[in-house]
Amino acid sequence: MAEHDLKALMAAQLDRHLVFPLLEFLQERQLYSEPEFLEAKIRLLNGTNLVDYAMDIHKSLHGTDDVPEDMVKRRAEVVSRLRSLEEAAAPLVAFLQNPQLVQELRTDKQYNIHMLQERYQVFCYLHELLPQLFV
Repeated sequence: MAEHDLKALMAAQLDRHLVFPLLEFLQERQLYSEPEFLEAKIRLLNGTNLVDYAMDIHKSLHGTDDVPEDMVKRRAEVVSRLRSLEEAAAPLVAFLQNPQLVQELRTDKQYNIHMLQERYQVFCYLHELLPQLFV
């Protein structure tokens, strides 16, 4: 059966978000040992913003409350980026939470873009926000 195992080949071609359900399915089938699955999940989570989840998996894998220093450092970076993104998105969120302001929007997209830029400087904030989202 091992010579026909295509899971690793398929996983290399899939987005990380699609590999998680595949790992969960295989874990339920108990085709591999639990530590192998946990290690695979940690490797899959490396480089993502799911640092807390990776830390939880690491703790359960090693039976300890200690986590590697690089995970702690990565978590601090992720939280810092999250706070800066929240600050950058605050004007847009405030606008969208105000029903009176949202009612001012029209079906004319060009008007909306111009109005949001002129009155609320929303797109100035978005220009700061967008490059950070895709890092």
